[in-house]
Amino acid sequence: MKILFVYPTKLNASGEPIKYRKAFLPPLALAILDSLTPDKHDVRIIDDIVENIDFSVHYDLVAITAMTMQVERAYQIADVFRERGVKVIMGGMHPTVLPQEAKQHADSVVIGEADNIWEQILDDCENNTLKDFYQDASFPDLQKPVIPKWDNANLRVYPKRIGAKLPMMPIFTTRGCPLGCTFCSVTKFFGKSTRVKPVSHVIQEIESTGATEYLFVDDNITCNPDYSRELFGALAGRNLNWMSQISTTVMRNPDLIDLAAKAGCTGVLVGVESLSQSSLKSVNKGFNKVEQYEEMIGRMHKNGINPCLSFIFGFDEDTPDQFRHTIEFCRKNKIGYATFWILTPLPGTDLFTEMESEGRIEYDNWSMFDLTNVVFEPKNFSKEQLYETYWKSYKELYTTKNIIGTVWHDIRIAKNPIREFLNSVFVQTYFRRKVYSHDHPLIGGVGIIR
Repeated sequence: MKILFVYPTKLNASGEPIKYRKAFLPPLALAILDSLTPDKHDVRIIDDIVENIDFSVHYDLVAITAMTMQVERAYQIADVFRERGVKVIMGGMHPTVLPQEAKQHADSVVIGEADNIWEQILDDCENNTLKDFYQDASFPDLQKPVIPKWDNANLRVYPKRIGAKLPMMPIFTTRGCPLGCTFCSVTKFFGKSTRVKPVSHVIQEIESTGATEYLFVDDNITCNPDYSRELFGALAGRNLNWMSQISTTVMRNPDLIDLAAKAGCTGVLVGVESLSQSSLKSVNKGFNKVEQYEEMIGRMHKNGINPCLSFIFGFDEDTPDQFRHTIEFCRKNKIGYATFWILTPLPGTDLFTEMESEGRIEYDNWSMFDLTNVVFEPKNFSKEQLYETYWKSYKELYTTKNIIGTVWHDIRIAKNPIREFLNSVFVQTYFRRKVYSHDHPLIGGVGIIR
C-alpha cells in the first residue's frame, strides 16, 4: 500500500491552516509507526506545519495523529481524502478521548497507543476489513526494541545548528505518569504508571540516529531515580547535548541534577505551574513545593543547566497579583527562559469533567484549546482580563533589558560561553518576536507565514 502519515498544524481564527518556515521537532510517533510498518509498504511522512499536502496524489491509506488544538485541521485533511475515496485512520490524544467524534471524519479510530496493533490494522486495511475502532488490551512492552525510522520524513524543514548534520531529534525513555494532575491528559493516554525503555535500547537508538542533539520527550525524565542514574551514566562521555522535561520532585533526589549535567543536559522544562501552593493543591499538584523552587534553580544554574520554568495562569485560586509575583520571581532568580500558559480544560482531563459539569467551558472550536486562549469562565478574572494580562505579562518577561541580562547570565554559567552566547541571543530574540506577535514560542514553528 501507499501510506501517508500526517502531523497536522492548527487552524487560525478564520479556519485556515497556520504555516511556518521551520518546525520545531520531527514527529516521533509517526517515525515509530513507520518503523513498525512492513517494508512492502510505501510510506511518506508530512509535517503539515511546514509542508503542503498534495491531495491529488493517490494513497491507499492516510494516518493522522492529533492533539486537541490540531484536530480541527486533522478533520479538514481527513474529509478531503475521504471524499477522494482514500481510507483514513485517526489516532493520538484527542481521538483517544473523543473517539466517536473522530469517527465522523475517519474510517477507523485508534484509541491509545498503537505500537502492538499497528501491523494488524495494516493487514485489515489491505483486506478491506478495517474495524471502526482499535484499542490494545495492554500497554506496549517497551522492552522490545523499536528504532524510529526517519528515512521517509523531510528533516530539512527543521532548524539545526551550524555544522550539524541533523536537527535536534526527539527520543523517549519512559511513558506514563503516576502523578495525575487534573489539567493533564498524559495519564489518560499513557497510563498511571511509568514504563521504562531499557537503557541499552536508548543508546542503540542514539547510535542509529546519529544526531548530537536530542530532546527527551519524557514528561518527567527523573520520575524513576534508579533508572535515571543508569541512563545518565550511559549518556555521559558521548559528547551529546540534550534537553528534557523534569518535575520539581527531582529535589527528592537532587544528585540527579548533577548527573544530568555530566550526561550532557543543557536545559530542562520544569512544570512549576504556580507560585501559589493553594493553586497547586487545587489541581492535585501539591507535590510541587514552592519553598524548594529557588534551591532547585540554584542547583541547575550551578551545573550549567538552563531551567525553563512553565507557569499556568487562571487557576480558581489565582488573583491578578499572581502575574506580578511571577515576573518578580523570574527576575530575582535570573530565569531567562519561562513559558506562560492559560489554564485549559483539555478533553479527557479531570479538569474538563469538573468545569463541564459546572457549565464553565465556552469555545467555538477545538483549535482554541492551544493553552493561549481562554476557553472557560474564570473565577477571579473576566475572560478578557485574563487573556490581556497574560500576554502583557509575557511581553514584560522578554523586554530588551531582560534579554541582555539573560544573555550575560547564560554566558557566565555555560560550559561553552561562545556557543551559549550565540544560542542565547538567537533563542531570546526568537521568544521575544513570537510573544510580541501573540504566537506562543513553543507552539507551531519558526517564521510564521502570513
